[in-house]
Amino acid sequence: MTEKVTDYLKNAPILLGDEFENREVVFTKVTEQTLEKGWVTEQFLQKIIEREQVFPTGLHQGSFGIAIPHTDPECIVEQFISLVVPKKPVTFQRMDDINLSVDADFIFILGLNQPHQQLAMLQQLMGLIQNTTLLQALSKQTEAQDIITLLEENGY
Repeated sequence: MTEKVTDYLKNAPILLGDEFENREVVFTKVTEQTLEKGWVTEQFLQKIIEREQVFPTGLHQGSFGIAIPHTDPECIVEQFISLVVPKKPVTFQRMDDINLSVDADFIFILGLNQPHQQLAMLQQLMGLIQNTTLLQALSKQTEAQDIITLLEENGY
């Protein structure tokens, strides 16, 4: 059975409607919550900030800005995907051109430590983020459980 995005999202931090000054604040908030659960090592925050500077993860989907930050597998103890849907978009550099930025409406932080799972999850996420109708529905949700339900109903 293929694992789905929701398998990694179910117990992970889902932050909806918070305001973030910048991407480092997003990373810090998710790190605090995952560190508390014992899911990441102390190096996670520094590593994800450094990786994002060298390999930006922002994408412009057409209707929405998306970011898919992740870091080294050795920083991940327990695998997860955290979703952040900020009140106001957070600026990320684009993965296709580091000189351009995108205002991310959705930030999927991947905490995966198995290379094959990372590829499978990226493929699933690419399908998800190309689904504008689903993203529009997700952007209106105010409860984490409603996000999970919507994703499950759509096969993610």
